[in-house]
Amino acid sequence: MKKELWLRLQRYHFDHLVPAQLTDHVRAAFGGADASTMAFASKVARKLGWTRPFALRAIHEYKKFVYLGVVSDSGVTPPKVIDQVWHEHLLFTRAYRDFCRDVLGRDFDHNPELVQSKSQTELFQVQYAATLVLYHTEFHREPPAEIWGTPKFKAGPVTNKPSPRKRSSGDDGSVSSEHGSSYESEPLHTFFFGSGGDSGGSSGASHFGGGGGFSGGGSSASWDDPSDGHGDAGHGGDSDSGSDGGDGGGDGGGSGCSSSCGGGGD
Repeated sequence: MKKELWLRLQRYHFDHLVPAQLTDHVRAAFGGADASTMAFASKVARKLGWTRPFALRAIHEYKKFVYLGVVSDSGVTPPKVIDQVWHEHLLFTRAYRDFCRDVLGRDFDHNPELVQSKSQTELFQVQYAATLVLYHTEFHREPPAEIWGTPKFKAGPVTNKPSPRKRSSGDDGSVSSEHGSSYESEPLHTFFFGSGGDSGGSSGASHFGGGGGFSGGGSSASWDDPSDGHGDAGHGGDSDSGSDGGDGGGDGGGSGCSSSCGGGGD
């Protein structure tokens, strides 16, 4: 089931975001089968002061974050860049609901911190670290630092070492931790490349047409960051000037957030 979830995410092109009357316009403006994703990336790049190649990479990593949130037994916390993409996706409220229903088969809720507190920030720190570990476990590679290296909250020492928040059947509607995840315990990469994570030289084309190896050997663009034909460009300003006035998120400050998944689906 992990493989099927990832393939659904990989094939998701943000078509829900485009109103029917604008479909032809978007296709004419951006071209190709992935015009809706390109349009979304263009919007994100303009708003946040990023280059479009960086926005495409961030969107690709956002899909990985969503995958981790769905299969994890605990809450997951995104880095600043991915949280910004998540916010932009959430702004398309109906399209986001359709995404959760059609692609994830369940809700994927955004739970921002209402009031900053030391204990809450420490919890987000621990969840963020656990999310990075889970990324490596599932994808058999290190998360790219330019996307995952900057937390949204102010980093600092963790005094009490709180455990990552388990999903509970509380008012957030998340899956009860006593039942655990409904997905297989084997990491995702084993369903594609075996337990060693070696692609064995297999190749494929992602919906962004990236290149390079999943774990440093062979080639499987299914796992690669999209380059949009411009190489591994960085983002421009990465400023907060384009934020939607949400829950903080400045460098070295701001509050954190986590996710929870509602029940239902595989």
